[in-house]
Amino acid sequence: MAPLDSKSAGGEPGVWKSGRGRGRRLPKGRVYSDEALAAVRGVLGDRPRRRDLLIEFLHLIQDVYGHLSADHLAALAFEMKLGQAEVYETATFYAHFDVVKEGETPPPALTIRVCDSLSCALAGAEQLRAALEEGLDPGQVRVLRAPCMGRCDTAPVLELGHNHIDHATPEKVRAAIAAGDTHAHLPDYEGFDAYAAAGGYAVLKGLRAGGDWEAVQDSVLAAGLRGLGGAGFPSGR
Repeated sequence: MAPLDSKSAGGEPGVWKSGRGRGRRLPKGRVYSDEALAAVRGVLGDRPRRRDLLIEFLHLIQDVYGHLSADHLAALAFEMKLGQAEVYETATFYAHFDVVKEGETPPPALTIRVCDSLSCALAGAEQLRAALEEGLDPGQVRVLRAPCMGRCDTAPVLELGHNHIDHATPEKVRAAIAAGDTHAHLPDYEGFDAYAAAGGYAVLKGLRAGGDWEAVQDSVLAAGLRGLGGAGFPSGR
């Protein structure tokens, strides 16, 4: 196969190096369009193209376009100087990213995710999901099952866009859709400055000022504390 030009129509380096030499200028994979690259750059703005910001950038593109197209993923990989496989694997790992392959139809603008954990199932999540699928236009709203949302005390729970609805009912969902209430409701958390001013982290400050770290570690180990999660590793190690 003959090598492509080193410059595309939009002025960006091509996939194959022209002339002599080996290797590629860009990550392996599909060729992005100039429109996709311009769109990605418009969404990212002047943010630094750091590798640790990949998930945040995927969220930004998803929020603007409602999905992640193959074209946008390829353009994002180029813009961040990452392999396309790394970007694709990250995007497909998380349930909230909607990756749309070439030729596929993008999902509706609004998605409802119904928690299907044990607590929600016992509280009628399956009946709730069925009622929503029957009563809503599938061309406008998509209804999906989703893993535990960590709100078992308010089951059944669903997420309408980014808005979690506790003790969810079809009536609550329809009212929220009519009101356009699809954004996250953030609690009024106590900030760091207020917490520190009220005496927060006093023990940590004392340790930093001259505490005995080894004694603290020995105390934690002796207490038998274990970390949360399935592994339960001993704390202090």
